[in-house]
Amino acid sequence: MPESDLYGPIKDWFEVKGFDVRGEVNHCDLVAKRNDDVIIVELKVKPSLKILYQALDRFALTERVYIGLPGNQGRGKNFRAFKKVLRRLGVGLFLVHTSTLGHRVEHAFGPMPVKARSSKRRTAALIREFDGRGDIDNIGGSAAAPVVTVYREDALLIFAFLEILGTASPKALRASGCSERTGEILRANHYHWFEKVERGIYRLDNTASNEVAHAYPELLTRCRALCKTLLAAK
Repeated sequence: MPESDLYGPIKDWFEVKGFDVRGEVNHCDLVAKRNDDVIIVELKVKPSLKILYQALDRFALTERVYIGLPGNQGRGKNFRAFKKVLRRLGVGLFLVHTSTLGHRVEHAFGPMPVKARSSKRRTAALIREFDGRGDIDNIGGSAAAPVVTVYREDALLIFAFLEILGTASPKALRASGCSERTGEILRANHYHWFEKVERGIYRLDNTASNEVAHAYPELLTRCRALCKTLLAAK
């Protein structure tokens, strides 16, 4: 469906509601006006960044801006994410469906005042992770590099202790200075660094040493030094 095929059905939708409608007014695809109420609709055959830029630019002309799309966008996560972006930007959405009966316009949602929303739960988790980090920082934007989280730091300290001790129980490791969740980390073994010897006793997996030394050389060196200090103080 070309963009021009979206114009007629959406124009009809507005005219039924008493709006006057014009196309291509000052580079706007569709402008609907009823008294002082001015609405702009930008038409596209598929979601894109370009249509978002255009919609944001139209806010200089009116607070009521829509995007019009064909109705065959599916229900995939990409389109759900696009609709979420529209809602956060305060942009409305029309979908034009086509069948043997003709065109049907779906008013998916209207423009909404933009209000920043945050999740207290997710904000608290962010702060916990921030405050719990050691002094080894991650480089922002380096998605290919392994991220050093608090959980990973705790696992690396356990790793360094087991290098020295050979085998140990979660209780012994906690007593030596490891995290309170040492037992959870050993049982879950997310990184496949640990191996259960017998009930309640763990050691390092044979294949883990080279991987860890290569991936976290600086942090592992610090963990080893901390282990020696803590064990010497006992």
